[in-house]
Amino acid sequence: MGRFLELFGRFKVRERVLLVLALIVLFYIGIDRVLIAPFFKSINETKERLEAQEHLLKKYYSFVANKKQYEARVKDLEQYYTEFQGKFLSEETEELASAKLQEIVNNLASKNGLVVSRSTALKKEIINKKPYLIVLSINFEINDLDNSQKLQNFLYDIEYNNDKLLFIDNLRIKTLGLNVVKGATVSSTLTAIASIEKKS
Repeated sequence: MGRFLELFGRFKVRERVLLVLALIVLFYIGIDRVLIAPFFKSINETKERLEAQEHLLKKYYSFVANKKQYEARVKDLEQYYTEFQGKFLSEETEELASAKLQEIVNNLASKNGLVVSRSTALKKEIINKKPYLIVLSINFEINDLDNSQKLQNFLYDIEYNNDKLLFIDNLRIKTLGLNVVKGATVSSTLTAIASIEKKS
């Protein structure tokens, strides 16, 4: 320390003042980085955290204040889902659901005096995991259509089916002549939603 004071005494007054100022500035920068900046950063983080918690608390109070309204809405949605669920195919496996859809199209065709000549199951799409719901489709074909009224009735029964929710897509009719219905071939895709108990 004595050596430092001796060395310090050799400097001119102006150099001493500049050295002291430089040491003060370095000391201030060190204190700022070590103490002041982290302190203000901590205050800002705490403030932001408190504001976020206050926002969540206000949201929570809003939910609590409207609890009855939300409960009524949830009850309505549950009732709607229960009613809607009755329109889904409900089977133990995806294969059984696909077979059920093929059975439905065959029964509706028979009811209207038509015969399904070919039906093929298509790839299934998962739309929900709990409960496990899938969209499944089949391509079907009806040959030798002899009456357009039978086809109209068949399509009407699919569209306005009261038992299950069915969708028909890609309806194609191939005729033998320009305006001849007799002997026409109808091909389409029938889609339904199925609730599956056991995932395959």
